[in-house]
Amino acid sequence: MIHVIGAGGSGNSSSANTFGGGGAGGYCRKNSLAVTTSSSFTVVVGAGGASVSGATAGNAGGNSTVAGTGLSSTLTANGGGGGLASGTPAGGTASNGDVNNTGGAGGNASSARAGGGAVGITGTGNTGGDPSSTGNIGVFGGDCDIIGDFWSSTLGQLAGGLGGVGLSWNYANGATGSERINGGPLAGGGCVHQGQNHETNPCSGGHGGIGGGGGGANNPTNNTFCRSGRGGEGIVIFQYIP
Repeated sequence: MIHVIGAGGSGNSSSANTFGGGGAGGYCRKNSLAVTTSSSFTVVVGAGGASVSGATAGNAGGNSTVAGTGLSSTLTANGGGGGLASGTPAGGTASNGDVNNTGGAGGNASSARAGGGAVGITGTGNTGGDPSSTGNIGVFGGDCDIIGDFWSSTLGQLAGGLGGVGLSWNYANGATGSERINGGPLAGGGCVHQGQNHETNPCSGGHGGIGGGGGGANNPTNNTFCRSGRGGEGIVIFQYIP
């Protein structure tokens, strides 16, 4: 079995209340492929979108591909879009596998979501941000739709981690958040949203896990002090199924 995951896009950074996380990479899976010692493959692994500072849109993640013996078409998992000041960056698409899932979109503050998107194993990946957020920015990165130990994934199934829990300085309620700002494998990074009384505090969005989108960063009075989270690198896994 071959699993192909595109890289996540980085979040964007902004001094305005318009910022958000990057989209996650797509997920492509070939369910079964017989191989021999003479088989050969060309593998490309997408690079995660680089983080940005100042009032800057995020960078898209790179595409991951596998071509070779027994494959009639190149397995492709495209990278997620970079975070945007206005609008929602799409997750990467996938093609030519038995399973082709689109990565979770990056959140955007205009919709009360600002974390990075997550890779989807069972369907389209989760969007970055807390959809139940009311009156404040949803600072969470998207969770992978199957939670478990990525490094012990076996028997044809991958599992990922939880999205990063970001940090928001609500003007009325003070600081809230968590130290778990970076996303786990296949999950998005959390965002950081500064309040007006913290304009000289540096803030950095959480990084996406493997394939996950990076979190956005916002300082409403001085964008010099904010930097977005980078997108997670793509990955290709050849998994032996006895």
